[in-house]
This record gives sequence, C-alpha cells and structure tokens, in this order.
Amino acid sequence: MKKRLTALFMIPSYPLLFLCMFLQGMAISLSVPFLSIYFTEQLGVSIGMFGIFLSVTLIAGIWISSLIGRRSDHGLNRKNIYLVSTLCNALAYSGYLLIENFTILFIYMIVFTALGSPGMPQLFAISREAVNKSNFTDHAFANSTLRSAFALGFITGPLIGTLLIDGLEFKGIFSGTISVFLLVALLIFLFLKSNTNHKRTNDQIKVKSFQLRQNPKILLPFLILTFMYVAHWTSSLNTALFITNNLGGTTSDVGLVSSICAALEIPFMIMLGLFSAKYSNRILMMSGAVFGGVYYLIVIISGAMWQMFAAQILLAVFVAVISAIGISYIQDLLPSMPGYASTLYSNSSTIGRLIGSLAGGGLASVVGYRYSYVFCFILIFISAIMLAVSGRYSVNEAQKLT
Repeated sequence: MKKRLTALFMIPSYPLLFLCMFLQGMAISLSVPFLSIYFTEQLGVSIGMFGIFLSVTLIAGIWISSLIGRRSDHGLNRKNIYLVSTLCNALAYSGYLLIENFTILFIYMIVFTALGSPGMPQLFAISREAVNKSNFTDHAFANSTLRSAFALGFITGPLIGTLLIDGLEFKGIFSGTISVFLLVALLIFLFLKSNTNHKRTNDQIKVKSFQLRQNPKILLPFLILTFMYVAHWTSSLNTALFITNNLGGTTSDVGLVSSICAALEIPFMIMLGLFSAKYSNRILMMSGAVFGGVYYLIVIISGAMWQMFAAQILLAVFVAVISAIGISYIQDLLPSMPGYASTLYSNSSTIGRLIGSLAGGGLASVVGYRYSYVFCFILIFISAIMLAVSGRYSVNEAQKLT
C-alpha cells in the first residue's frame, strides 16, 4: 500500500488536488450543520421553507453541472471552470453575511450555488486526466484516496465550525467558509496547470450528441447510484429521531453514532481502493449493496443502542463504496468523457439527497421512523438486481455513444 500511495502522490498535480479536496470538505462542513438553525432562528423562516430552499438550489446545481460537464469534455479549460466555480462558492456564502432578506437571499443563492456546483465534478475530472497521463493505472484507488480527503475535511470542519460559532456566532462560520474557498481558489490559480493543450478526440466531439436516456449501458449505473443515495439520505434524515424516539437514546448517542460511521469511512475507502486492483467496480458495488441491505435489516429489527453502534460498521462500508467506488464505476464506462462522467456521479448523489430528504420526512410521518428503513432496504434490493443485470454489458459496449 505504501508503494501505491507513493506512486499516486508522485503524479503531477495529485497532491494539490488532494489538498483542495480536503479544504472543500472542510469549507462545506464548517457551515452546513448550522444552516437550519441560521434560517429558522436568524432569518425566521419555517423548516419547511428551508427544505424548499435546499431543494431549489440543488435542482439548479444539477442543471448547471450537467451543462458544464458536457461542454468541459468538448475542450473547455477545466482549470478555469474549477477556479470560477470555487470563487462562486465563496460569493454564495458571502450572501449570508450581506443579505438579511430571505427572498433576496433565496434568489442570490440559487444563482451562485448553481454556478459553484461544477467545482466538485471538475476536480474529479482533472484528477482522472492527471492519472491517465501517468503510468498509474489504478483509477479506483486514485478516486478512493481523493474521496477520503473530502471525508477527512468533512470530519474536521464541524469541529472548527463549533469553535467559530461559539466565538464569533454565525458570521464566524460563514467567514471561515469563504476564507477556505478563497484559499482553494488561490492554490488553483497559482499551482494547477491548465489543460489548454488538450486536443479533442473523435469521442469527445460526439459529447454534445450523447443522451443519457438513450444509452441504457450508462443509464442503468446512474440509476443504481441514485437509488443507493436515495436510500442513504432517507435513512440519514431519520437516524437521529429513530435513536431518540424508538431506541430511547440521547443526543450524545446520536453524535457517537455519526462519529463512528464517519471515522470508519476513511480507512474503508482506502481499503476499497486496494481491493479495486483485484475486483471489478461492479463487484465492489454489489458488495456495498449487500452491506447496505444487511444494515437496514438490522436497524428494522433493532431494539437496543448497542445494535445501532455495531451496525455502523456495515453502514460505513456501504457509504465508502458509493462514495469512493461509485465515481470510478461511472468514469470507467466513459473514459474519454471524465467531466461528464464525474458530473453524472455528482448528480446521482444530489438527486439522491433531494429525493431522500423528501421521502424520509414523508415516510416517517406515515409509517414511523423504524419502518421508513423498509423503503431503504427495498431500494438497495432493487439496486442489487440492477447491478446483476448490468453485468451483461461490457465496458466497451457502454463506451459507444448513441
């Protein structure tokens, strides 16, 4: 493993991309855990309106990411796209400092969060191209290591955010987020090499005519990831209330459950990267589905907190698979379109978050917190069947553009 990590970090730009990914995870997690409190207590909006705000900004981000992702494979400069997106993210969070009217802030955030959304997919696309140019052939290991940097940043961010909000209130966390995004932009501007010499291939010239709905070899993996993310976000929304209402746990138990899962995700991501040298991404995705399905079954029948604590090992593997292997699963099907492939993966996560958040609340109100996990299990079961069906398609077949 040490040799593989050394070889990976010897790739030009990869150490910089790893650092940028870590900082992006930190920037986002500095503020995100406290946003619902800010909107309800500082801006005086209902939790329902806050949910609408999140949904609309996510949808706008999906549209812009798809538009930019497709064109980025047609010869656009990825460094410039990533730089502009990062600056737009900084501008977006500046809105929290400058705008106190919810309606104006709503419109402002729709624009700038959407313009900032292509940043993450382009970071993965830049990494893919850097790895392709090197002698390093283990793309899944490169992606899983890069994704672990985001997870590490996401663990670090809330700890710093807590200190900032205690000392400087909400202005502290928003200023901190803006500062980190500006630091990322500075690093990109100074040290990231441009791909201006990138020449278009015949496959890339066909990008504009590529239609996801007309290519089942790509549509099926996209739907698999979307279903898995819907299950993950549905359960994530209800976990805290399930623990306190059904298992008799405390808020400390909620925090411990989240910490166990988050802490285990990083080593599991690295391990999955190592396994990717021996097993196909589809097999690893299938294994993730099995771990996810068993986790949801345990939650459905659980009656004590120790069962929830132990089950976090299964959940951590499941989340590590969809986070670290999922992007390689899509990228390997479209090797000449890293920007569009990375955007498809990002959109599957975003759509999953959107649908899962809506479904989680609705199911909990109808069938209760415990039985909302039945829906999650069904989605994982369907995903496993679709993964089995997708094995009939070879990678070469999937690369054909329609």
